[in-house]
Amino acid sequence: MQGIFAGRTQLRYPYGRYGYTRGGGKIWHGGMDLVGLDSTDIRMPYYKNKRITGKVVRARRVTDHSNKTWEWGWYVCVQLDPGQTPDDVNYLYFCHCRELKVTAGQAVASGDLLAVMGQSGNAAGGYDHCHFEARATAAGKGLDPSQYAGCPNAVGVYGEAPGQADSGEENEGNADAAKKLQRISIGPVSRGDADAVYAVCVSRGLVAAGLYKSEWSV
Repeated sequence: MQGIFAGRTQLRYPYGRYGYTRGGGKIWHGGMDLVGLDSTDIRMPYYKNKRITGKVVRARRVTDHSNKTWEWGWYVCVQLDPGQTPDDVNYLYFCHCRELKVTAGQAVASGDLLAVMGQSGNAAGGYDHCHFEARATAAGKGLDPSQYAGCPNAVGVYGEAPGQADSGEENEGNADAAKKLQRISIGPVSRGDADAVYAVCVSRGLVAAGLYKSEWSV
């Protein structure tokens, strides 16, 4: 599932989960604290791998401590275009950023760069992360954002590092092996040598039989 980071996403601590409470229930965590392990770029997420769109309605930092949003530091709020998902979520918040890459009024879609992960504002734990929150209304209570986060609401590392799927998988299916080949030129070679190489490739499934005349060149 594609979330707010490319590559692996980590939810590092129990208190970074959505719905975590402490202080006898007085302090409630309304989002998920997510760490991008392979990229610090925060991107507009997908919903269960479905592309979604919206508009940036906030891209700022609040310094007035009478406004509770000062705790978010640099943050981006995206209002989703209506009718895209079956849940009650209409707003997505990306908080504690080090740098913002969008401005208010900008249209965005899944995969677009929004900000850079950081720990601005009142970021718990002293580590770079994105407090990711979903709401039905701008002033409402946080909803479970895990369908947009690309990972469960549980401590762990999710997703794959770039290139990880290829490592340690020797000849994992002929189709995958063929995708890793490069087209190279080694000529000139004799027709007999070309026939022999072609026969080996066909036997290993790296070249489809019957393509000799149209795609195999010497």
